[in-house]
Amino acid sequence: MIDLSKNEAKIQQNAKHCRERKIKLPTFGQMQNPETIPEEIKDELKNVGLWETHPANLFRISWKNEPVSEGGGFGGVNYIVIPPELSGVKAKIIALVGKWFPTGAHKVGATYGCLAPALTTGQFCPGETKAVWPSTGNYCRGGAYVSSLLGCDSIAILPENMSRERFEWLEKVAGEVIATPGCESNVKEIFDKCWELKNTRKDPDLQSVRRIWKSALALYGNRQSC
Repeated sequence: MIDLSKNEAKIQQNAKHCRERKIKLPTFGQMQNPETIPEEIKDELKNVGLWETHPANLFRISWKNEPVSEGGGFGGVNYIVIPPELSGVKAKIIALVGKWFPTGAHKVGATYGCLAPALTTGQFCPGETKAVWPSTGNYCRGGAYVSSLLGCDSIAILPENMSRERFEWLEKVAGEVIATPGCESNVKEIFDKCWELKNTRKDPDLQSVRRIWKSALALYGNRQSC
């Protein structure tokens, strides 16, 4: 079961945090149906780049972004059709395209699905804890990016042999970047580091490692987005 317990004092603290930073949280319904996003947000997005660390880009966590890098609006689901001539099978294969999410990866949705409910229930407080994002790749990037839009400090944990470009990008976005031994197959080492942080530090919020909000959002979004 998803934990919906509320901490009213933290909710008020988080509301103040968002108000001071002019952060507005999109609902899951708005992410599914961007035509319901307020016009003032759509107007603001006309002057915001797709990868820009601007709170309005929270509303671009959607499969339905206009496929442009600057100032885009919304439309249909981004996809490509792979014809039988290429695939070798009779059926057409439809592939969803994540390129037009902020960061170029749909994992921003999974990570928003962790942080947004935690903020609105008061289970996570940006002023007191850091969001931890362990991953070999795009989930880590998505978490660091969404954290920056929400004004939350973050810790990105990923294997040391991932691409240098990935580390350079994270160093600009995440509050802290930790490299663990190995490459993409060394997942255990990532979570070993999480447990080490849990046992030696007070600031990381390791709930972000095990919350199931992302599963709820993934199921909701994948079933409804098309």
